[in-house]
Amino acid sequence: MPVRRRQPRRRETGAAERYREMGISAALSRPWDYPTACGEIAALLRLGYAYIPKAAQALVAADVLLAFRLLPDVQTGYALSAANGLLQAVEGSLPKQKKAQAVAEFKRSVVAHKRRARVQQDPGAPHIPYDVLVHIFSFLDMRSLVAAGLVC
Repeated sequence: MPVRRRQPRRRETGAAERYREMGISAALSRPWDYPTACGEIAALLRLGYAYIPKAAQALVAADVLLAFRLLPDVQTGYALSAANGLLQAVEGSLPKQKKAQAVAEFKRSVVAHKRRARVQQDPGAPHIPYDVLVHIFSFLDMRSLVAAGLVC
């Protein structure tokens, strides 16, 4: 009986190298590219995650977690909607354990994102221009002007 030789293992690094060359992880760290990068990852998850090699799948899963971790730092209106789209793609294509990890990271990031947005929304007292103040105080008599000066 002839000895059957094993076929050499197919090299899986081609897809992983091409994925790295796309530069998605670098694009996630740039606020203006964050929504586009999330959309690219979401499309990749929906259309081809099951068909790419394991090494590339690991890179995609790592970028999903990175996208969710960087969400609080990206304070744009489109960032949260892009992350929501990515979450929907994650729920539809990732395996159970990675999906649970990504969903937990998403929830933490959304809470942090909302907290930062709330802090930035209330910077303190609004600044009123000088000419507007002069116009308002020109209507006051001397007694009211002194009383307003004591309060301010």
